[in-house]
Amino acid sequence: MAFALLVSAAAPAQGIRYGVTGALNVSSLSMSSGGLSIDTDSRLAFNAGFKMELGFSALEGLYMDTGALLSAKGSKYTSMADGESANNTVRPYYLEIPVHIGYRHALGGNLKVFGSFGPYFAIGLFGKAEYDNGMETFKSDVFGSDGMKRFDFGLGLRGGMELFDHYQIFLGYDWGLVDASNVAGTKLHNRNFYIGAAYLF
Repeated sequence: MAFALLVSAAAPAQGIRYGVTGALNVSSLSMSSGGLSIDTDSRLAFNAGFKMELGFSALEGLYMDTGALLSAKGSKYTSMADGESANNTVRPYYLEIPVHIGYRHALGGNLKVFGSFGPYFAIGLFGKAEYDNGMETFKSDVFGSDGMKRFDFGLGLRGGMELFDHYQIFLGYDWGLVDASNVAGTKLHNRNFYIGAAYLF
């Protein structure tokens, strides 16, 4: 964030571009309880929303990438209680705001490649946690007192190609840095790989 603010203050804006974006999320949770790691499975989800790129004249190709996304994350895992196993599915939905510093390089013609890195901030909006022991199924608010915290923060890395100055194809990964668990003795961190596309007006 400090680097992004310094670049913003030192470099005059060269241009602003707006667009829409969407991606397939392959999300998971890094989870541990009582100091022991818990194996989790990935969950297919999505993110979609609006994006903005702010170019700087200090260095050609340098830009800030931000936006507002609805991002579905979560995971699946198996838990044990009283000698019985249960399947758990966690489905949180966030309002996510990435703030990346990126660099774009023209390869010739109408093709460019780009990469960006920076933090993201997220606020939990809604979602469900499902517990199924084979006989009964229980659902609860994923952001309840025995669930996940609403605030999340982490770092993201993204790279891709831009065609004809309008179309982008990209992939990326986000590492959650905040312990998202509301349960004492349990730690949760969001992990998310995604592949998507964007259109810039």
